[in-house]
Amino acid sequence: MLRHTALFIHRDTITEQQKLAMLRGLAFLRMECAGVRAGDYGPDLLGGSSRLLAVPPWKRTPRWRGRREGPPSHYDVALHLDFDDQDGMARYLADEAHRDVARFNASVTIPDLTARVDWRYEGAPLIRRGLVRHAAMFVWTDGAPAAGRARALDAARGLAKAPGVVSAAIGENVGTHAANFDWIVDVQMQQPADARALVDGPLYAEAMAVIAQATKYEWTARVTHVMRGY
Repeated sequence: MLRHTALFIHRDTITEQQKLAMLRGLAFLRMECAGVRAGDYGPDLLGGSSRLLAVPPWKRTPRWRGRREGPPSHYDVALHLDFDDQDGMARYLADEAHRDVARFNASVTIPDLTARVDWRYEGAPLIRRGLVRHAAMFVWTDGAPAAGRARALDAARGLAKAPGVVSAAIGENVGTHAANFDWIVDVQMQQPADARALVDGPLYAEAMAVIAQATKYEWTARVTHVMRGY
């Protein structure tokens, strides 16, 4: 299965009506676009970019100087679309319905900060409607050694041991878009309380400490959401 995952940050001018319209557009992609095998989407459960917006720009640490602080906030909305192969994704990208939704999304989110990765996994679509998904994307540091990358990927896989976790999948980018992130960890849990316990817990902190050594950690993109797809 080939999956396209995109995480978005709302503009600070977005209205509640526009947030709802965006979610409806993401659902529409699964139903109406050519080539799509399955889809999932949802808004962040853990505050999204609200923490970022609560800090005035002149008081924020710039991302390029926030290496030790990590990402300034979670992202706001996630989209996951599954395709049987690259041809299916190409049909989706050429579909005018996709282009219409993309234009609207660009008007209510910050396009330069949208995080994307195209990755592969085996088996049926990784969607269990009603469960909770935590997706986190990372960018390798320039010259990160193979051993450091392997330790980071192993640390991410180790999240499968956390209480309430149903599965943890790792995917490395296979897309050709220059702005794509390098890899993703996709964790599924039973309920929102499990997700909050994971992200706030020691196992997650230990894993991120390892991952931060090999990635541009300040650029990490995360969304935790209830799975709405099929």
